[in-house]
Amino acid sequence: MEGGFAHKPPGVGPIGSFGKPLQGLMEMKVVREDGTDCGPGEAGELICRPVGQKTEVEYLGKKEDSEAKTRGGWLRTGDICHMDENGWFFFDYRKGGGLRRAGDFIMPEDVEAVLAEHPQVTDVCVYGIPAESGAPGESDIVAALVPANGGTIDPGSVFRLLMEKLPGNFVPSYLHVVSEIPKTASEKNLDRLLKQEFRKDADNIYKLNDFK
Repeated sequence: MEGGFAHKPPGVGPIGSFGKPLQGLMEMKVVREDGTDCGPGEAGELICRPVGQKTEVEYLGKKEDSEAKTRGGWLRTGDICHMDENGWFFFDYRKGGGLRRAGDFIMPEDVEAVLAEHPQVTDVCVYGIPAESGAPGESDIVAALVPANGGTIDPGSVFRLLMEKLPGNFVPSYLHVVSEIPKTASEKNLDRLLKQEFRKDADNIYKLNDFK
């Protein structure tokens, strides 16, 4: 975890936890967007600081970013975590990496792993668009797919695979069939370009509701 010092002795505590802060040295907690403390099991941002001290960082030439990183004297790690009722911390994902839908946090790579099993799919990128419900911070899920060997994709079979393997709320609302997934030089998906191309009424967009 960025900036934090947590410890979990071998064989102690629940499986999956990265530990607890070092007693007397480090304070750690999980907070909501408004800075209030999250309850047990509730996901929020992990923040930390040395006991009794304020944390300060300085990004060269970026005063506002520096202040935001240590707002209130706590280091904002950018890690989304939760804590159980006994004070053990668990990592969930990096801030900005998950998509929120009807209260669930969905990791794109979990959906992509299922789509990669489909024999007609050679590449995939799952991304979010603003939720049609208008709920702040929530997304409708889109799966961009590249057909294998320049062929075609049967959207019905893709949706059936997703509904078989994933909880209902994790199934994308749309399939976006493309000839290629735009990528950076380091092969990271450029989902922002896919979002710019997305049109609900386009011929290469397939809606889940049409296949239920």
